[in-house]
Amino acid sequence: MTRTFYLARTSLVGLLGVSVAAVTFSIHAQEALDTPLELDEVKVTGSKPAADRSPQETVLQGDVLKLQQADTLGKTLENQMGLANASFGAGVGIPVIRGLTGSRVRFMQDSIGSHDASFMSPDHAVAIEPLFAETIEVVRGPATIRYGGNAIGGMVNVKDERIPERVPENWVGGAAETRFDTNADGTHGGFKLDLGKDQWAMRVGGFHRNRNDTEIPGEAIDMNAARRQFRLDNDGGVINTGRTVPNTDSESLGGSWGLSWLGDSAMVGMSIGENVNRYGIPKATHGVDRYAYADILLMAPGDITPDFLNLIQSFPELAPDVLNPDTRIDMRQTRYDFKGEWYPPLPGIEKVSFRYGDVDYTHTEFERELPFTTYANEVGEGRFEIEHKFLDAWSGTLGAQWQDRDFAALGVETFVPQTRGDNLGLFTVQKLSWQQWQLEAGLRTERVRIDPTASFLQFPSPPGALSPYTDIPLPDMRQYRADSASLASRWHVNDDATLALTLSRAKRAPDIQELLSAGPHLATRTFAVGNVGLRNETVNLADLGLDIHGERLAAKINGYYNWTENYIYQQIMSDQFYDPHRGSFRSDCVSMVVCLPVYGYQQRNAEFMGYEAETKAYLAEMSYGRLSLTLFSDWVIGRFADGDRSDVPRLPPLRLGAEIGLGDERWSTAIRYTRAQDQNRPGLGETETEGYHLLAASADYHWRGLKPLDLWLFAKANNLLNQEVRSAVSFLRTFAPEPGRSVVIGFRATY
Repeated sequence: MTRTFYLARTSLVGLLGVSVAAVTFSIHAQEALDTPLELDEVKVTGSKPAADRSPQETVLQGDVLKLQQADTLGKTLENQMGLANASFGAGVGIPVIRGLTGSRVRFMQDSIGSHDASFMSPDHAVAIEPLFAETIEVVRGPATIRYGGNAIGGMVNVKDERIPERVPENWVGGAAETRFDTNADGTHGGFKLDLGKDQWAMRVGGFHRNRNDTEIPGEAIDMNAARRQFRLDNDGGVINTGRTVPNTDSESLGGSWGLSWLGDSAMVGMSIGENVNRYGIPKATHGVDRYAYADILLMAPGDITPDFLNLIQSFPELAPDVLNPDTRIDMRQTRYDFKGEWYPPLPGIEKVSFRYGDVDYTHTEFERELPFTTYANEVGEGRFEIEHKFLDAWSGTLGAQWQDRDFAALGVETFVPQTRGDNLGLFTVQKLSWQQWQLEAGLRTERVRIDPTASFLQFPSPPGALSPYTDIPLPDMRQYRADSASLASRWHVNDDATLALTLSRAKRAPDIQELLSAGPHLATRTFAVGNVGLRNETVNLADLGLDIHGERLAAKINGYYNWTENYIYQQIMSDQFYDPHRGSFRSDCVSMVVCLPVYGYQQRNAEFMGYEAETKAYLAEMSYGRLSLTLFSDWVIGRFADGDRSDVPRLPPLRLGAEIGLGDERWSTAIRYTRAQDQNRPGLGETETEGYHLLAASADYHWRGLKPLDLWLFAKANNLLNQEVRSAVSFLRTFAPEPGRSVVIGFRATY
């Protein structure tokens, strides 16, 4: 991609801290349920009060956010109502909103997309560092009006203030933090330093994270589920391991530098940031796969004795790592972000804002320590908005968003061709207030273009063909128009309660991998086949929400129904497997190592319905703190609306639980119990997952005796019962369960 500017790449290395010892535990209720008692610990910058937010929105900040921060964005948000974590080993955690993720949920950094490769495949991490987050905004349901078709299922916006928005007091400020996780001996450290005087402000920050293989309570591979998934009547030659999941260690580091000029009627700023993440992918077997050897050597599995295995492993070309190598991913992203705001002295115009981000992303997949495939995503995205308020009762936003993208996958597993694309969206959101009512209407029109730069893609030939590969012609540029509309009404029943109804019709154009995939992907153990005939996906949503924000009671309850026309999904081809060692298809499977199930992209109408609810009540005021009780639950069901009405795959199960908290403005403790039911509606070709019980706890304490220094000691314990948890939304649940018992202890100093 041709750049219109040049900036020296800057890499800032993070700060490692020390470890502390401690106890306890998990998560407080979200910011929407915060009370004035907690406001001393919450930094609010230009955010709306809870009463002015939709029940479908959540904002996390302050201590509530800091306690929940984890290695990945998905792990950070997994306790929020309606959200789950699609893990792929400890290095990858992608948020799932109401059962939707991938190209349907937009991940952003200060309103500009993350522009990594997480949309392409579930083994690709989101290139956003949760440790830097000052605020995380979550929108459930379509957020397409402001953010485009890839927010058709929701939006997560991480604000890290790497472009400073204020001048620090006394010219200097900042924070340093360190954490230690007893599971996998994980260490986390980071810092930020704020400098400024008069109208200038600068921020520098860095982080480093490292962890060993994930520790689990039982075996890594669920052999019964694996046999069902691959339709085997034996163990497929798989060697299992216990207590850890091999090849799940990870290390990440990065940093950023930002500079702003903050005037009375305008501000401009820029930042440079870099993020590096190196992690491993769990695999199908953790030892010698005798069935794979038998298939390669044309021998019967029973003839491969231990003595023969010991002999044959002395030959490098037949070593286990050749047939079943470790897959490692080395990810690197460099971002250049620009921001400007103007508060003009014009009647009715409140703010004119501009955002632009230029992202250079690459990641390389290594096998046997050799680079096999490199993914590159170079994207420029900008947005321009005008906020107006012509009358006291009438306000709104007019905006434009544009994006240019060059995507390439080069190497052995090039299952998607090099592609150029761009999109342009124009939108408006208008609000009208009248007595206790607020009406909101939004419109967006978006043009999306996807243009393969190659004329054909090599596709493995079927058995008996003269050539091992067939040249599949690629289409010319595909162009889509996606128009979306939303209508919302909000009734302020009284000072403490708001009832909101949202109706929307949102469209999303197919993405690159859905249209143009053709090849094996060993990290996910699949063979993907795209469909160039895919049409726009259309979500028709009705969402009813209640928000109560009283002094002693706070609650959010949402119920929704989603009818999706032309829902895009991957359907497993039940009679086809691809053998990556022979480079051909087969109708049966003898080993999980040499069998890749074939998945093809299809479209069918689908319907989703569900709810999410959280209620927090303050039970008693005591001399040493305030006692609270939180009850929560969420559930979603999805099925195809025609044909066999089968279930949509990889949806989270019903969850319900309770949390008891006690504390004041200096300290707090909480204990949280979550029950997840069995997921016995896993979808066609998928395996069921068992329910589980999660017990977690947390404690934290602020010491402000050295003002203006704020010292914060915190601890949280997860999965105290050491349960085996296999997440229904994880593509890798059969081969890698969630972490077992862990205690995270940390220390943060803020100035």
